[in-house]
Amino acid sequence: MAEPKQYGSEGQAKALLPTDKPDAATVEDFHTNADTDVRSESLHHTLGPGAGQASPGNHTHNGGDSELLLDGMTVSGSRGGVSALPSIIAALVRLGLTDQSTP
Repeated sequence: MAEPKQYGSEGQAKALLPTDKPDAATVEDFHTNADTDVRSESLHHTLGPGAGQASPGNHTHNGGDSELLLDGMTVSGSRGGVSALPSIIAALVRLGLTDQSTP
């Protein structure tokens, strides 16, 4: 039979067989020093708008629950004519739009 492995904090170690599942307190103890949200490569992420966080499935890019979709992009030119159109197209291209318009 396989040797039990020791799990848990120092002084609170529990012997578990490979087929055993640790209880909730032991699992929480495993995560005491987890690198949650520290960097994109972290194993654990909370939901939210931060750089190291994961976006929830219902995020809206409204600046509250995630970053604004067009944050950092600028439109220039006159609203009265079509001179602003090239900068609008350029902003949309940065978001993935394929520009097949002609000058």
